[in-house]
Amino acid sequence: CFVQGNGIHAAIFPPVIQKFKPLIKEGVVYNITYFRVRASNNLYKPVFNENMITFTNWTKLEEVVEVPPAFPVLTYSLTPIDQLHLCVDHREYYTDAIGIVTSISAVAPHRSRGQHTTSSKRTISLCSVSNSSSVNVVLWGGQASLFPGEQIYNNGQSSPQILMFVGTLVKKYADGLCLSGGSPCKWYINPDVPEASALMASATKTHSPIKWNEVLSSNQPMSHVPEEQKIAYIRDLHPFENKSCHSWLDLGM
Repeated sequence: CFVQGNGIHAAIFPPVIQKFKPLIKEGVVYNITYFRVRASNNLYKPVFNENMITFTNWTKLEEVVEVPPAFPVLTYSLTPIDQLHLCVDHREYYTDAIGIVTSISAVAPHRSRGQHTTSSKRTISLCSVSNSSSVNVVLWGGQASLFPGEQIYNNGQSSPQILMFVGTLVKKYADGLCLSGGSPCKWYINPDVPEASALMASATKTHSPIKWNEVLSSNQPMSHVPEEQKIAYIRDLHPFENKSCHSWLDLGM
C-alpha cells in the first residue's frame, strides 16, 4: 500500500522468483523502481485496483529505514460478517473480515469425497459486536498448522482476541457458510486498526473465554461435506476407485 492509503498488488513470475524471494519481508517498507504496470488479473484480486505491478530482472528494492509515522502497515477491505452471504463464490476479489474469536479447534485430518489424499483443517469461530452474527473460518493445509491456535486460546482466557483475516473465499456448504483460507490467506492478531480497536472496546465489557473444540482423531471416521463439482470432473473420476462416491445433480432453470 501507499502512504496515501491506496493499494496495489504485485506479482513475481519465473525466472526471477528465486532472486526476490529472500529479499522481501512482510511488514518492511520498500522503495520499488524499474517495474512494469499492467492490467490486473480478472480473478482473485487481493485489493481493489484495476492495475497491478510485475517485477522484472531489473526491478530494484530499497528498504525504507525511517518510515513515516502515518504510513499504513496493512491494506484491507473488510466485509461485515452479516454481509458475507453476499460474497458466496465471488471470485473477482478475495474477501477480508474481522471479528472476535469465540472458539478454536485443533488441527484435524480431512478428506473430501472424490479425493485420495488427506489434508489438514482447523476451524476458528468469529463473532461481531454483541454476538449478533458469526462465521467460521476454515484454514486448510499448511495454514491450519501455522495458525497459532494454542497461543490465541491461552491469551483469550483473560482478554478478548480480535482476528482479521485477509485473502479468504466465502463458501457455502451443506453445514452452512464459512470463510475458506488457503495459501493466500493471512491473519492478524489484535491488529492496530480502527475496526479492531472498536471491537476490543466492545468485547472487553462482556468477555467470555475462548472455547477449545476437540476434533475427531485420525483413526475415527470423518464426516464429509458434499463438494460442488463440474460434470466434467465427475465424468472423469475413476469408476472403480470411487465406488463409494455419490452425486447429486442440481438443475437451475
